[in-house]
Amino acid sequence: MSLVKDSSIYLIGELSSKCIPFLLLPYLSRKLGVEGFGELSYYQTLLALFVIFIGLSQDGAVARYFYVYGKRSLNLVINTGYVYTLCLGGIGILFCWLMHSEIMFYLVLNAMFQVFLSVQLSIRQCQKQAIPYTLIQITSSITNALLTILMLEIYETELVEKRILSILISNILVALLAYFIYRKGSHNKNFTFSQYKTAFLYIISFGLPMIFHHGSFFIKGQLDRVFIFHRFNESDLGLYAMGAQIASILSVFILAINKALVPYLFENIKKGTVTLSKLHRWALYSFLIVPIPSLIAQIIPEEWVLFLLGEHFLGVKYYIT
Repeated sequence: MSLVKDSSIYLIGELSSKCIPFLLLPYLSRKLGVEGFGELSYYQTLLALFVIFIGLSQDGAVARYFYVYGKRSLNLVINTGYVYTLCLGGIGILFCWLMHSEIMFYLVLNAMFQVFLSVQLSIRQCQKQAIPYTLIQITSSITNALLTILMLEIYETELVEKRILSILISNILVALLAYFIYRKGSHNKNFTFSQYKTAFLYIISFGLPMIFHHGSFFIKGQLDRVFIFHRFNESDLGLYAMGAQIASILSVFILAINKALVPYLFENIKKGTVTLSKLHRWALYSFLIVPIPSLIAQIIPEEWVLFLLGEHFLGVKYYIT
């Protein structure tokens, strides 16, 4: 029953937090236009790349530490990872200052606080705190949307930059709030320099191989946007990015189920009740649902899509399908 309950909470949370950005799409499409949306997608791609190196998969390192060693000394790993992020992010900010690039400065800061927030979410997930996890997600999405609307209504120029700035402010507010709540409920313990060094080596040993893992997903899923932006133009990238974002609705359901199952999966693998053959069988069954979303997208009239996004997004249905 706990698994079903957590799955329901995670699903509701994922749908609630993700539906807000999707509901914001018609507003963004009309405010930014095709070219502006393409430019925004390009910068979000760079943000995803920065997160890989600045974050070094700290959320995964924290989760693995919890599952293997428990929550004792968990603060050691969390704080060490945060110091790493601050140091590497500080170097990135220095480069932005030397390059006189304000937009890159926002992206580096965004990456840093996105890492902080993902670690806080990971703590709640591995401790099976479904409700706090969901509240953090929903708070982040609502704050993000409200700040975006506020920024785009106040300013009339450089709207893409204002959208990125609103995401940054939202990440800062929610990440700090989540961290202070966590610190209030955790036991403070002093650690030695040697222990911090060991924790740093643990994060590095876990995170460096994960660069290739996340890098492969970045290459498969997002690197093409960089080539489209430089090889074609912002309008082409805008159509492509909008189609990809709408098509990603399916991933919301998959991610919600994954968030609920991961703690129980690791627990049952450790007990031996879940075997490799069972995982292979479940993976094969999952292939049956792959063509269904594409078939549904095929039968949706393009007029409906244009009604939501605006006439200037003509041709986006091709990318959705």
